[in-house]
Amino acid sequence: MPTIETSKKDLENLIGKKFSAKELDEALMFIKGEIDKIEGDVLTIDVKETNRPDLWSAEGIAREIRARLGLEKGILKYKIGKSNLIVSIEKSVKETRPYTVAAVVKGIKITGELIKQLVQLQEKVDGTHGRKRKESATGIYDYDKIKGNIRYYGADPKKKKFTPLEYKAEMDLEEILETHPKGKEYAHLLKGKKLYPIFEDSEGNVLSMPPVINSNYSGKVTEATKNLFIEVSGFQIETILTGLHVMVMALADRGGKIESVTILDSNGKKIVTPDFSTEKIILDPAYVRKISDLNLTDKQIILLLEKARYNVKAKGKKLEVEYPSYRKDILHPIDVVEDIIIGYGYNNIEPKKIEMNVTGEELPQRIYLDKARDVCAGLGLQEVLTFNLTSKEKQTSRILSKEDLVEISNPVSSNWEVMRKKLMPELLDFLSKNKHAEYPQRIFEIGTVLSIDAKKEEGVDQSYNLGIVISDSRANFTLAKSILNAICNNLGIEYSLKETKLGFLENGKSGEIKTPKGKGFIGEIHKQVLSNFGLDTKTIVIELELIR
Repeated sequence: MPTIETSKKDLENLIGKKFSAKELDEALMFIKGEIDKIEGDVLTIDVKETNRPDLWSAEGIAREIRARLGLEKGILKYKIGKSNLIVSIEKSVKETRPYTVAAVVKGIKITGELIKQLVQLQEKVDGTHGRKRKESATGIYDYDKIKGNIRYYGADPKKKKFTPLEYKAEMDLEEILETHPKGKEYAHLLKGKKLYPIFEDSEGNVLSMPPVINSNYSGKVTEATKNLFIEVSGFQIETILTGLHVMVMALADRGGKIESVTILDSNGKKIVTPDFSTEKIILDPAYVRKISDLNLTDKQIILLLEKARYNVKAKGKKLEVEYPSYRKDILHPIDVVEDIIIGYGYNNIEPKKIEMNVTGEELPQRIYLDKARDVCAGLGLQEVLTFNLTSKEKQTSRILSKEDLVEISNPVSSNWEVMRKKLMPELLDFLSKNKHAEYPQRIFEIGTVLSIDAKKEEGVDQSYNLGIVISDSRANFTLAKSILNAICNNLGIEYSLKETKLGFLENGKSGEIKTPKGKGFIGEIHKQVLSNFGLDTKTIVIELELIR
């Protein structure tokens, strides 16, 4: 979770109000934050809102609190001038980082505290929202040193040279990755690429090599700097636009004047950034009252929404709620209701006594799943537990498959970026970490898996699967089928089996399972899949939906 360090005095100036420590702690509840530490004028704030990069700076915190306290309301509008600057994207960056967006901010008074906040925000946005610069990386430059328009292109790493930030000598791009501290830290992001991305002005001055390092020529911001050029590069326009908006809003809140930049892609398509467009969602006040259990009038709901920086219009009995496009956390009306409850104040909600007496009993589904566990144990299988969160690689390329997966928006690590769709890859990974154990290895797991389903309200379908993996030199399809028979007979499941081709199973030794409760697969694991998990012993698998 982002931890922000800021001057208390600076934060109060940005909000326009002085606070005692207690008052500030209460105000920080509006951003799901709390004071972690106070040392003189220096505050360390723990922000638990991981889906809103606009709150990861003193400026963002102040922006939200001003509205929550009623000092401002609705969406904050930023004026955007025109810089006439053009950034041209060339086809040579298509395989490395194909997109960039940019802005110019002028008339900003650079101070030590501003530089500290700017660098901190850049690191938080690139590290969390940008997944450690993998999805987006931000460059900040002294605009007055940039000559003419800007090229964004791929350069030969052995031929192109520039002086990296805080260095005095020119180095080629490969040398920078091998010797510069930032180069070594982010070299893996360009590993295997024939051309490395470069920003360069009209006179051939290199601005940076994203996502690694700025040049010492224009990439150094000091208190003498007056005007800034900001670019964000990456793989998805929405992701990098959010990063750009967060950066320029923070500077505009300190008096900077935003100017737009024209971006020309390799096909000549033009976009102008930044673009503070808005989106809308329809909200039913009755739904708010039902979910929150608060007896709020429509007028009170509108006031709380405006304090949460929404613009609101009545549309019959419902409300049209307008919100900034960088609020990527707004996916469903429930997200808006959460902001209303935060504005109302969790501490202001009175607890109610439970009026209905109930008798607890075990769910029939749990009884059924426990019976399935008993059957597996009776067949000599050992139960294991793996994580619901896993890596995209494990669920796709390592099992020679291409899958649409339920992804986490801002994962802390690539090891935990998606929800598992199959148990099999996780069980194979378990075996790979226990090769020292005695063979044969016979394991099973019963757990939830998630898949994308557009027909569901939340867009996701969940099922309880049984996964069985047996690693044994004598294991074969016949053994797998006999285990499937035993399990289905004991659980009273009728099933059909049809030969099918699945990339992760050996041809002619695989089948598709169908039951009244769901589907599954059975067979011998493909040798290449075993190799991908560091396994060399023959392995069979059964995976079956028990509850859907």
